[in-house]
Amino acid sequence: MTIGEPAKLYLVGTPIGNRGDMTSRGRQVLADVPAVACEDTRTCRRLFAWLDVSMPDIIAYHDHNIDTALPTVIARLETGDDVALVTDAGMPAIQDPGYRLVVAARQRGIEVVPVPGPSALLVALAASGLPTDRFAFLGFAPRRGRESWWREALTRPETIVVYEAPGRVGATVAVITDLAPDRPVCLARELTKLHEEFVTGTAKEVSHSLVAREKPVKGECVLVVGGSGTSDAAALPWPTALARLEQSRAGHAMSARDRVEVMTCAYPAARNAIYRAVHGPDDRAGDPQ
Repeated sequence: MTIGEPAKLYLVGTPIGNRGDMTSRGRQVLADVPAVACEDTRTCRRLFAWLDVSMPDIIAYHDHNIDTALPTVIARLETGDDVALVTDAGMPAIQDPGYRLVVAARQRGIEVVPVPGPSALLVALAASGLPTDRFAFLGFAPRRGRESWWREALTRPETIVVYEAPGRVGATVAVITDLAPDRPVCLARELTKLHEEFVTGTAKEVSHSLVAREKPVKGECVLVVGGSGTSDAAALPWPTALARLEQSRAGHAMSARDRVEVMTCAYPAARNAIYRAVHGPDDRAGDPQ
């Protein structure tokens, strides 16, 4: 940073597989900042070693230490030091706690500067062959209440993009097959890496393909699923839908968090209201702002 200028928080995209996707601008920012906040310090050190630039101060920043790490990063920014936020791969603040740092920085008048880089969800979507004019990124499907979650998700009219662990992707596609066997699906894995693969077809066809494999699926996975083509889910007010879910057997078996995730699949604009309805107005610990 230039002497006298206020500090900036840089959101630096890093390669999701192929190192050649690192931008020259991203490299320059990482070479210039005095501190970097990262998910895994070991991954971050390997990145800087490959970039062949001097290692700045490293601040571990992840889901398990955010209560102490976030104030540490903010304090560093408020002393006048630029900080770069990186994730293990891809754009930070997408499906990771980086968004909370962005909110905290903006609340304090600290400039947030995105430095674009690869994003697995956009790469998978672009190469899926499914409609891209409207899509919903739903993060990770919950481990519990998966069938109910997908039942709601599959009512959405737009294309759905979901991250999934390799050990669970076969079971997830099997659930989609049970609910909508003819729905188009693209499983993208190991994006931009040597063993990059796209498995496409109907949910039933993709499920059969996974079952027939001699070896288990490995690597990071992104599922892209065609939309329902209808908007029936939006016709029911969300408070009515939530009441029905909570009264159902499946709803009783789900955690409060899972009920929020199921409901916001169909009513994403009402996420905060749904959260407060499920948790109560006094529960602010995880309120998604």
